[in-house]
Amino acid sequence: MQVPLTIGDFLDRAATVYAGRPAVVDEPGTPGSLGVLTYADLEARARGMALALDDMGVAHGERVAIVSPNATRFMISFFGVSAFGRVLVPVNFRLNSEEVQYIVEHSGASVLLVDPEIEGAVSAVTAKERIVLDGVDDRGLFDPAGPGRSPAGWKADENATVSVNYTSGTTARPKGVQLTHRNCWLNASIFGWHTTVTDRDVFLHTLPMFHCNGWGMPYAVTAMGCKQIVQRKVDGEEILRRVAEHGVTLMCGAPAVVAAILDAAAARKERGEEIPGGDQVRIVVAGAPPPSKTIERVSGELGWEFIQIYGLTETSPLLTINRARAEWDGADPQQRAQLLSRAGVPRRGGENADERGR
Repeated sequence: MQVPLTIGDFLDRAATVYAGRPAVVDEPGTPGSLGVLTYADLEARARGMALALDDMGVAHGERVAIVSPNATRFMISFFGVSAFGRVLVPVNFRLNSEEVQYIVEHSGASVLLVDPEIEGAVSAVTAKERIVLDGVDDRGLFDPAGPGRSPAGWKADENATVSVNYTSGTTARPKGVQLTHRNCWLNASIFGWHTTVTDRDVFLHTLPMFHCNGWGMPYAVTAMGCKQIVQRKVDGEEILRRVAEHGVTLMCGAPAVVAAILDAAAARKERGEEIPGGDQVRIVVAGAPPPSKTIERVSGELGWEFIQIYGLTETSPLLTINRARAEWDGADPQQRAQLLSRAGVPRRGGENADERGR
């Protein structure tokens, strides 16, 4: 029997196995903050979003664009849009109004969801339906569906498009990359496998959710029922505070995020304050190769595990991974950091990928 692999599988499992567990902790103090949602809440709100899109006449296959920093509404949209047969278009919220308008038009998005903090900057951007995610204008879009209320039937198809993710490349306008359910399902499962995601993990959303769907990690940690902490802006001290408050064990980010954390940790050390987390924390880094000295500092000053990956939006995105092997246990810190500074080896299932980083 062949069963289609769709990203709805991840939320279905979480809602079945971990229904009462905290799923997402929204950023406090933001307009319309949703506070703490359980996995039962998250599933009901995703289903409710699909029902609302049904009522709006948004057909299966239509595009729904979202311009937003990290937010629980973004998390709901990953599933409320894509798990029920529509296509999410995550847009870089740092783009200007003209660039956002181009993506909305090029993707063919009929619905545009805009975070209230971004609303002023993109007020000129238009779509057939335009909704501000402030808890007022979007009232009804994220209401939880009652038990047994099902959205319009969609025949699950693993080759259907989950999202259109725009990547600027090197020339001309950004290019839209169409990722399928199968792409995203396999990437999330393999990424979670290589980073040993378990139901004991607490994931901090330091990576922008718009960036290749948060590298697919939101799907992976949802499948395992992990508690997820939303962080809208990168701030080193705030990251450390949330690691301590929530017991964060896993996060992803670019080298700039690592630098911000290290700076905040150094300031804490000067004040005689504790650096939280220790060897319970893993940080997955990509975007640029950080210096080996920076990698050495992650281990030496934070006590955290450093994992380096390489990928492309077009590959969903994971291609290679570099995580310390048992054979490196005897290496001195400098040698270990140098080994970790490489691009790594093909992720499982990617053995035909370029292996020059080995």
